[in-house]
Amino acid sequence: MAAVPGSDRTPSWKGTMITASEKDAVSFLQIKADRDGFLLIPHPEAPLRDVVQALKQKIEDSRSFFQRSKMILDLGKRAFRIDEVQVIRKVLQVTADVVLAEVRLGEDLEPVLKWASEAVGVPVRAGAGQRPSGELADREMEEKPGGAVIVRSTCRSGTRIESPADCVVLGDVNPGAEVLAVGDIVVFGSLRGVAHAGMTGDRSARIWALSIEPNQLRIADLVALPPRSGSRGGSSPKRFEVAEITADHIEVVSV
Repeated sequence: MAAVPGSDRTPSWKGTMITASEKDAVSFLQIKADRDGFLLIPHPEAPLRDVVQALKQKIEDSRSFFQRSKMILDLGKRAFRIDEVQVIRKVLQVTADVVLAEVRLGEDLEPVLKWASEAVGVPVRAGAGQRPSGELADREMEEKPGGAVIVRSTCRSGTRIESPADCVVLGDVNPGAEVLAVGDIVVFGSLRGVAHAGMTGDRSARIWALSIEPNQLRIADLVALPPRSGSRGGSSPKRFEVAEITADHIEVVSV
């Protein structure tokens, strides 16, 4: 197995579904089965071009197997970069109509917090909030005085998260789950539950997600219900989607 450029030793981690033609590609990328779909795991230090090449090879070699499936991008120790997520998402969609359903991050949240800060226009820091009334374990949620609430898991039905600042969810918000924040809400997955940003009246608050298909959206005092099935054309957004108040109503756009 070839060593990853920039590394002084041969990678010791093993992939699944490896064929002779994938011998080099495994150094850059793994695809594993997961209870929520397929896990796509890029090497933490491999150049994006090598990750993309390996991804195309794996998908094309097993196109019928992966066709129209869902994948979860598990970055692990790899730094979060929005441009890389967008490239990988496009490759999956174009190559085999694969849906990028979720992005999972590792312990280092600084890159994602920096991106969130630039996106929302105010500092976003890991931090405090009330404990959820659902069954999230303590390790799945960071609580530090004076900042955003960071939820390190998918919010399942029955979970309720309340944040006195911004709220960042590193997973999906499923139907039946609620996320409420005084500031913005950022979801690194699909938003299909209820989200209420600016809950104390801030109409400049926004709701961000890979895909926004909620039970209900609320920003400040305004409420929006999802359109009827199929009315959005059935196409996946090219990038993140954002809900914001425009002309006294809530509008969802791709950014």
